[in-house]
Amino acid sequence: MGLLQNIHVRILNLNDFQNLKMFHVKHFANYPISNSSFNAYLTLQQYKTAGAFLNKRLIGYIIFLASDSEADIVYIAVDPKFRKKGIGTALLNSRCFTWNISKSEFKIFLEVSVTNKTALNFYLNQDFRIISLRKSYFKNTDSYLMQKIINSKCFT
Repeated sequence: MGLLQNIHVRILNLNDFQNLKMFHVKHFANYPISNSSFNAYLTLQQYKTAGAFLNKRLIGYIIFLASDSEADIVYIAVDPKFRKKGIGTALLNSRCFTWNISKSEFKIFLEVSVTNKTALNFYLNQDFRIISLRKSYFKNTDSYLMQKIINSKCFT
Protein backbone atom coordinates (compact mmCIF):
# COMPACT_ATOMS: atom_id res chain seq x y z
CA MET A 1 0.00 0.00 0.00
CA GLY A 2 1.47 3.36 -1.04
CA LEU A 3 1.92 6.33 1.24
CA LEU A 4 -0.61 8.46 -0.66
CA GLN A 5 -3.36 5.94 0.06
CA ASN A 6 -2.91 6.75 3.74
CA ILE A 7 -2.97 10.54 3.27
CA HIS A 8 -6.10 12.49 4.12
CA VAL A 9 -6.44 16.13 3.00
CA ARG A 10 -9.00 18.31 4.70
CA ILE A 11 -9.84 21.96 5.28
CA LEU A 12 -8.27 23.31 8.46
CA ASN A 13 -10.14 25.43 10.98
CA LEU A 14 -9.47 27.27 14.22
CA ASN A 15 -9.30 23.95 16.11
CA ASP A 16 -6.14 23.25 14.08
CA PHE A 17 -4.42 26.50 15.14
CA GLN A 18 -1.81 25.02 17.51
CA ASN A 19 -1.09 22.04 15.26
CA LEU A 20 -0.57 24.30 12.22
CA LYS A 21 1.55 26.79 14.16
CA MET A 22 3.76 24.10 15.73
CA PHE A 23 4.26 22.40 12.35
CA HIS A 24 5.27 25.69 10.74
CA VAL A 25 7.63 26.68 13.56
CA LYS A 26 9.26 23.23 13.59
CA HIS A 27 9.88 23.00 9.86
CA PHE A 28 9.96 26.57 8.58
CA ALA A 29 11.33 28.75 11.38
CA ASN A 30 13.11 30.95 8.80
CA TYR A 31 9.68 32.13 7.59
CA PRO A 32 7.92 33.42 10.72
CA ILE A 33 4.14 33.85 10.72
CA SER A 34 2.35 35.84 13.41
CA ASN A 35 -0.46 34.38 15.51
CA SER A 36 -2.86 36.90 13.99
CA SER A 37 -1.92 35.72 10.49
CA PHE A 38 -2.48 32.07 11.45
CA ASN A 39 -5.83 33.08 12.91
CA ALA A 40 -6.77 34.89 9.69
CA TYR A 41 -5.73 31.92 7.52
CA LEU A 42 -8.03 29.67 9.55
CA THR A 43 -11.05 31.94 10.00
CA LEU A 44 -11.40 34.51 7.22
CA GLN A 45 -13.52 33.51 4.25
CA GLN A 46 -11.03 34.72 1.62
CA TYR A 47 -8.41 32.23 2.85
CA LYS A 48 -8.62 28.53 2.12
CA THR A 49 -6.30 26.41 4.24
CA ALA A 50 -5.96 22.65 3.97
CA GLY A 51 -3.73 20.15 5.70
CA ALA A 52 -2.39 16.76 4.64
CA PHE A 53 -2.49 14.18 7.40
CA LEU A 54 -0.85 10.80 7.76
CA ASN A 55 -3.05 9.15 10.34
CA LYS A 56 -3.64 12.16 12.61
CA ARG A 57 -0.22 13.74 12.04
CA LEU A 58 -0.05 16.96 10.02
CA ILE A 59 2.63 16.49 7.34
CA GLY A 60 1.86 19.43 5.06
CA TYR A 61 -0.42 22.37 4.43
CA ILE A 62 -1.44 24.85 1.78
CA ILE A 63 -2.91 28.31 2.21
CA PHE A 64 -4.68 30.11 -0.64
CA LEU A 65 -5.97 33.67 -0.80
CA ALA A 66 -8.94 33.20 -3.11
CA SER A 67 -11.56 35.08 -5.11
CA ASP A 68 -14.10 33.74 -7.59
CA SER A 69 -11.68 33.87 -10.52
CA GLU A 70 -8.21 33.36 -9.07
CA ALA A 71 -6.15 32.38 -6.06
CA ASP A 72 -2.70 33.11 -4.73
CA ILE A 73 -0.77 30.43 -2.92
CA VAL A 74 0.32 32.16 0.27
CA TYR A 75 2.17 29.11 1.64
CA ILE A 76 2.64 25.50 0.74
CA ALA A 77 4.75 23.44 3.08
CA VAL A 78 5.55 19.76 3.41
CA ASP A 79 7.49 18.09 6.20
CA PRO A 80 10.99 17.51 4.75
CA LYS A 81 10.71 13.78 5.57
CA PHE A 82 7.70 13.51 3.25
CA ARG A 83 8.88 15.55 0.27
CA LYS A 84 8.99 13.99 -3.19
CA LYS A 85 6.25 11.56 -2.17
CA GLY A 86 3.27 13.34 -3.77
CA ILE A 87 2.09 15.28 -0.72
CA GLY A 88 2.52 18.71 -2.34
CA THR A 89 0.68 17.46 -5.43
CA ALA A 90 -2.11 16.09 -3.24
CA LEU A 91 -2.44 19.48 -1.54
CA LEU A 92 -2.50 21.38 -4.84
CA ASN A 93 -5.05 19.02 -6.37
CA SER A 94 -7.26 18.60 -3.32
CA ARG A 95 -10.99 18.50 -3.94
CA CYS A 96 -11.37 20.43 -0.66
CA PHE A 97 -11.36 23.72 -2.50
CA THR A 98 -14.87 24.50 -3.73
CA TRP A 99 -14.97 28.19 -4.54
CA ASN A 100 -17.83 29.88 -6.36
CA ILE A 101 -15.94 30.21 -9.61
CA SER A 102 -17.52 32.64 -12.05
CA LYS A 103 -15.31 32.00 -15.07
CA SER A 104 -14.54 28.85 -17.02
CA GLU A 105 -10.85 29.19 -16.19
CA PHE A 106 -9.42 29.62 -12.73
CA LYS A 107 -5.95 31.11 -12.28
CA ILE A 108 -3.58 30.19 -9.47
CA PHE A 109 -0.56 32.41 -8.82
CA LEU A 110 2.52 32.05 -6.63
CA GLU A 111 5.95 33.52 -6.14
CA VAL A 112 9.05 31.37 -5.85
CA SER A 113 12.65 32.42 -5.32
CA VAL A 114 14.80 32.01 -8.43
CA THR A 115 17.34 30.25 -6.18
CA ASN A 116 14.85 27.64 -4.91
CA LYS A 117 15.40 25.13 -7.71
CA THR A 118 13.57 22.30 -5.91
CA ALA A 119 10.38 24.34 -5.53
CA LEU A 120 10.70 25.79 -9.02
CA ASN A 121 10.95 22.31 -10.55
CA PHE A 122 7.99 21.14 -8.45
CA TYR A 123 5.81 23.99 -9.73
CA LEU A 124 6.90 23.50 -13.34
CA ASN A 125 5.98 19.81 -13.00
CA GLN A 126 2.56 20.92 -11.69
CA ASP A 127 1.95 22.88 -14.94
CA PHE A 128 2.72 26.32 -13.54
CA ARG A 129 4.50 28.61 -15.94
CA ILE A 130 6.74 31.59 -15.28
CA ILE A 131 4.99 34.81 -16.27
CA SER A 132 7.38 37.42 -14.88
CA LEU A 133 10.47 38.11 -12.80
CA ARG A 134 10.14 40.17 -9.62
CA LYS A 135 13.36 41.88 -8.58
CA SER A 136 14.33 41.67 -4.90
CA TYR A 137 10.96 40.16 -3.94
CA PHE A 138 12.31 37.86 -1.20
CA LYS A 139 14.80 39.69 1.02
CA ASN A 140 16.89 40.97 -1.88
CA THR A 141 16.42 37.77 -3.87
CA ASP A 142 14.57 37.79 -7.16
CA SER A 143 11.49 35.65 -7.59
CA TYR A 144 9.41 34.29 -10.40
CA LEU A 145 5.71 35.01 -10.55
CA MET A 146 4.15 31.78 -11.74
CA GLN A 147 0.65 30.97 -12.94
CA LYS A 148 -1.42 27.88 -13.55
CA ILE A 149 -4.74 28.00 -15.37
CA ILE A 150 -7.21 25.25 -14.56
CA ASN A 151 -10.67 24.40 -15.68
CA SER A 152 -13.26 25.35 -13.05
CA LYS A 153 -14.87 21.91 -13.37
CA CYS A 154 -12.02 20.60 -11.22
CA PHE A 155 -13.72 22.25 -8.26
CA THR A 156 -17.27 20.96 -8.66
